[in-house]
Amino acid sequence: MRTKTIALVLIIAVSFFVSEAFASGDSKYYSEYVLKHKLNNKFDLFFSPEFRAKNDMGNIYYQQWRLGSTFHANKNLDLSLAYRYIQTKDTKSEWDNNDTQYIEMIAIPKIKSAGFNLSDANKIEYRFIENARDRWVYRNQAMAAYPAKIKSFEFSPYISNEAYYDFEISKVNLDWITIGANKKISKNLTVGLYGRDEISRVGSSSKWTTNHILGSNVTIDF
Repeated sequence: MRTKTIALVLIIAVSFFVSEAFASGDSKYYSEYVLKHKLNNKFDLFFSPEFRAKNDMGNIYYQQWRLGSTFHANKNLDLSLAYRYIQTKDTKSEWDNNDTQYIEMIAIPKIKSAGFNLSDANKIEYRFIENARDRWVYRNQAMAAYPAKIKSFEFSPYISNEAYYDFEISKVNLDWITIGANKKISKNLTVGLYGRDEISRVGSSSKWTTNHILGSNVTIDF
């Protein structure tokens, strides 16, 4: 009964996010792909391209390539180091030639409690931005996931909140509120779908803007 209740809440929540995406503001679509290779019980390597579309999902404006490794220190702690290269379109909808590169250091403590998988990802980014000042950004992503099963259908609904703190302006300037689910299709393939509210502001402005995002993710282990 508990599993069915959680699944029902998830379906209603995701339906609300999707309807909001098409009802107001600019709706975006994020598509992420992860190729992951297990070296041994302690280390994984990963490569992850991602593409983002805006203007009601009709214009691809962002693409990134992320490469890194994860060290599974123990069952309650993962440590990752990654490099990310980003390209975005300028105001003329042309790809900007300026390089944007990130170095990411991530620590993810995690526990299981009352059937939930709980994690708190702490991410430090050093951003190298051509023709702009380099900057440090701290990201914190708290997540709660619940492995669920309805008859023979197994999936993992989750909810998360990720806040971005920019040390350059000493303020939070971006927040992601996400509700979604992941489904393991086979031993080596996992797919996911989510709805997200993206709440952001430019610099230290007091004006916040909300965009609605529909996203998908595909993970392949090899």
